[in-house]
Amino acid sequence: MNRLSPLLAFRVFPMVLAICLTGLALSAMAHETEQKTPDPGFRPQSEYAPAFLDALDTATVAVFPSIVRRADRTAHSFVSQQQIIALLNESNVVTAVAASTRIDLGTLKRQSQWDTFENGMQVIVETLKSQTNHADYNLFMEFLVPDNLSVFGIQCYILDDQGQNAFSFLLNSHHQMFADANLVADRSSEAARAKLIESATQLGVTALLQQIKSPDRQRSSGSEGYSIIAQKVSTVDKKVERVFVITRLHERLIDIFMHSFKHSLISAFESNGVDAIVKFASRESDALAEFGDAVKTYGPDATILIDIDPLYRKRKDGYKAVVGTNFKVILINKSTGQTTWHATGKVDYIKMFGRKYVAHEGIRKEFAWHTTAAIVRAFMADLYGQETAPIYTVTEERQRHGQRTD
Repeated sequence: MNRLSPLLAFRVFPMVLAICLTGLALSAMAHETEQKTPDPGFRPQSEYAPAFLDALDTATVAVFPSIVRRADRTAHSFVSQQQIIALLNESNVVTAVAASTRIDLGTLKRQSQWDTFENGMQVIVETLKSQTNHADYNLFMEFLVPDNLSVFGIQCYILDDQGQNAFSFLLNSHHQMFADANLVADRSSEAARAKLIESATQLGVTALLQQIKSPDRQRSSGSEGYSIIAQKVSTVDKKVERVFVITRLHERLIDIFMHSFKHSLISAFESNGVDAIVKFASRESDALAEFGDAVKTYGPDATILIDIDPLYRKRKDGYKAVVGTNFKVILINKSTGQTTWHATGKVDYIKMFGRKYVAHEGIRKEFAWHTTAAIVRAFMADLYGQETAPIYTVTEERQRHGQRTD
């Protein structure tokens, strides 16, 4: 029996992110946004995605009963489960089989879809730890139905046999295909509700197949060893010219990363016309509450929250060497209090230099510079459709062009 290891969960920020479930009795249409993205959902960065894609020809995916989250309870749909299996097998993309375990995620709470997504994944992993696992991957489709008559969002969890997020994503009214599907029941009958879940299931599988066929939606710079997936989730009502940045660092990065990251990030923003203050908090802190007064005093156009963890490579002697960073970013609009943009990414020197790369302390300044480059380049491209002023990531180049190297 395979035992699932704990999920490397998306430990993001204790706050409302993107679309809030502020009124569980409201129709999903009330949450429609004017600006849509053609992407088939938002799929956060996962280092296990390439293995999933490579294994599709031979892998078996266990499809569990679909989860229907309502304000008062969790229900399950075996009809939806069989529909998913049929659609996946008909696609000839992967072999899908049925699994019988029903997972209760509880009632649909008043929280962001991102929090619902993250918490749901953690519950699924914990539940599966005691289960016998015969498949290579596990798939759970979840439908958020706050008022029984409309689908607010779709969440597809795909975990490998070790409990790692392999290819999970979420879909909502910010995505054009979701808006076009118009997932609202035309009446309150049981037949109408069943049709609603059938339509949502079709949309979820369609999005998954599109994700599989076009997985490379992330920006990357192979020469600089980073990749990032980012999405603008609401319009910017004014140009962001002042930002208050709060970064929560893993303790192992504090001494050898923090200083260089702070100054490179300030410099990168300023060279692109954005004034920035950068503060640091502990990894588990309530960062917004901690710096609430300072944010008000500074008066930024937006607040940026960043979580940064080490990317490790385990050596033969068991020591976990730092070979890069994993990071998550959200931008909060001051005037609306809502998330405008969010991103996940990593800096990976093994990918850049290969297995012969030898980690050492000094190079971690460059980890900081690469992390800065990935974040600021994506920020400028997504919010303003423009390239950044040069952000150099090698000591010699920074010295040559007058950028700080401390």
